[in-house]
Amino acid sequence: MYQSLRTNELPDDYVVFDIETSGLNPAKDKIIEIGAVKYKNNKKIDEFNCLINPNIKLNKIITDVTGITDEDLYDKETINKVLPRFLNFIENYTLIGHNVKFDYDFIEYNIKKLHLNHIHNKIVDTLFLSRITIYDSKNHRLQTLKEYLHLNYNSHRALDDCYTCNELYQYCKNKRKVNI
Repeated sequence: MYQSLRTNELPDDYVVFDIETSGLNPAKDKIIEIGAVKYKNNKKIDEFNCLINPNIKLNKIITDVTGITDEDLYDKETINKVLPRFLNFIENYTLIGHNVKFDYDFIEYNIKKLHLNHIHNKIVDTLFLSRITIYDSKNHRLQTLKEYLHLNYNSHRALDDCYTCNELYQYCKNKRKVNI
């Protein structure tokens, strides 16, 4: 389903989203944070940010990478409460993310598990966009591109990664307009 949602259109109204997880496998690992920022006419109009109790102990590697601890999560709502609010937040806006299939797969796995309505929003992947727009970066990881663009957001936290992703999206969109 993911492939059918991808679009090459670069809209001015969209939601940038990112998740942090307890690992890499949607079937066994958990979403521990969802961040999203909504833009209309390329201007921020709203944001969504929730830490999520995964009801499991985090691996030290995840805590080291994200800075999120078990103590940060123990009193937070679980995915069954947070995910419906996130789906309501995104409405029918185009979704933008970096390596967005990873985030999409986790969201869709939990949608299916919770018997919620699947995502039908169009999707733009800034990883793909950066690869066809930025030729002089040593790689196309979000953290590397953040440095390339001289941005000062934190890495591996959902909301900060959304802001980084939006700056990258705007940079690539503007660069593509110039080259068309």
